[in-house]
Amino acid sequence: MRVDLEIQRAVLALVLREDPDVLTLPALASLVLPNPRSLTGGVALARAIRELDNEGLVFSDGVLVRPSRPALHVKRLLEGS
Repeated sequence: MRVDLEIQRAVLALVLREDPDVLTLPALASLVLPNPRSLTGGVALARAIRELDNEGLVFSDGVLVRPSRPALHVKRLLEGS
């Protein structure tokens, strides 16, 4: 469970940082996972993206991942701009 939350935080931080650029799953894997080609890492990444998507923080079509409007709004609130 803790690892799942850590991956979710890492994915969300990257997606928010890279906005307006849209990240691909392979790009995310290379930035988040120590071994981007590992099956267990890929499953963990897919699970993290699914959870973030279910919570409305990112949108993913299975290939691309981008932040949702609510996530971008929270980012602006936290940055104070």
